[in-house]
Amino acid sequence: MKISWVLADSAQFDPTLDITKLKAIGSFWGGWRTWRGCQTDNVICNDLDKVAELVKRDFQSQCNLYIPNSVYQSLTRPTGVQLFAGEFKHDVAQQDEIIAMHLAASTSDIVLLFGFDLAKKTPGPDKLQEHRTRNYYGLIRQAIIDNSQIQWVVIDHQESVNLELFSLENLTVDTLNNVVRMFSD
Repeated sequence: MKISWVLADSAQFDPTLDITKLKAIGSFWGGWRTWRGCQTDNVICNDLDKVAELVKRDFQSQCNLYIPNSVYQSLTRPTGVQLFAGEFKHDVAQQDEIIAMHLAASTSDIVLLFGFDLAKKTPGPDKLQEHRTRNYYGLIRQAIIDNSQIQWVVIDHQESVNLELFSLENLTVDTLNNVVRMFSD
């Protein structure tokens, strides 16, 4: 059974936690913002300017850096990077999180989502932010639906998960302690 963690951009582990225990359960997938705090194994960056900056610093020697094929071509094919196909055209701030979900799902039986906020939100006055939030939730939901053979587990969610949106048979909620206990040697 193959297990992967997908870390939200805002994911933060308790500093006293031994991350090696979590990595023994499965590899970490997340956007470039997660690497410093979480030592992410598989880092996604979908932004051309940020990829150029990371490659210039040889970031791909620290992790598996996944970039879009179109960015790879425009940066004259940097060595040591991993590629993914397609273009992300949806209006969301956390594109790397959505891409990480899809990439992790392609190699996993269980995907553990850590740091995600899937609670029901009260609409705010900013219509653009509301639009982006709806897109973000819709893309997360669609990733889970598209990978229905995979068990998705939301870890340590602070509030109740928005069941109107995320009432899916292959999505559950659990605690980090339970997951560590269940999957540790």
